[in-house]
Amino acid sequence: MSDAVEQGAAAPKAGFRQKMVTWVAALSLPVIALGNFSEALMIVEDSVDRVVSTFTNLPEYEDLSYLRAGIDRNYAREIFGMPQVTKDLGKSLSAEYYFHKKYLLTLLVKSGEVTAFTVISLQEGFSPQVFDDWGGPLGEFSFAALKGMPGDFLVGWTKNSALYLELVNLGGGSLNQKAYAGWVNYGAGTEAYGLSALYKSVLTGEATESNRNSVREAVHPNLYGWGRLSLADIRNSILSPTDLAHYLSAYQ
Repeated sequence: MSDAVEQGAAAPKAGFRQKMVTWVAALSLPVIALGNFSEALMIVEDSVDRVVSTFTNLPEYEDLSYLRAGIDRNYAREIFGMPQVTKDLGKSLSAEYYFHKKYLLTLLVKSGEVTAFTVISLQEGFSPQVFDDWGGPLGEFSFAALKGMPGDFLVGWTKNSALYLELVNLGGGSLNQKAYAGWVNYGAGTEAYGLSALYKSVLTGEATESNRNSVREAVHPNLYGWGRLSLADIRNSILSPTDLAHYLSAYQ
């Protein structure tokens, strides 16, 4: 196991999608020659993404692999485009939301810099690799299986909304960045066993260790992220199920 977990590559690298684009573009040269090359190549890239995304998650995994806290917002927009919704969180902090049928990406931006981000899986089988050797494919390991030490946590429980968030100490890689793991009720995955009991113990001021351990052993995260913000800031950026349903109907 490595001493520190890295957030990911700082710059895009050629991968499966680029190889597909090159192959399709080569076959399409007679068509491309009839028009503007750059515009035609963009059409080819979009077509390849749609085809590959229908059968695999590779294009989405590649896009998400470029994310890291501290990147410029414009760099993120080169990859993901313009956000569909932006929400002011106060204190010069804003949340920018990208709605995809497979995931919800939230960028928390301050002064043009992505100070934190979270990704929520919305589809069974959408499992990007997270936290390197300290984690695994999202949704395929429990909170308790994370190799780092659990830190502070937040829990929410209402009639329509439920969530659990925690900070995870992932060695040297999280000294200057915070690693976030979480579960939200509209994300992919199983039911949150024991979450209501944990929420009740927090409300009543009872000891939470036993209930939290039960949640961590039974529940698999469907949210991950990195950043320099508090759990409270992350919590404030998470959309309610009602808001998410409204936005998905509008932008998908």
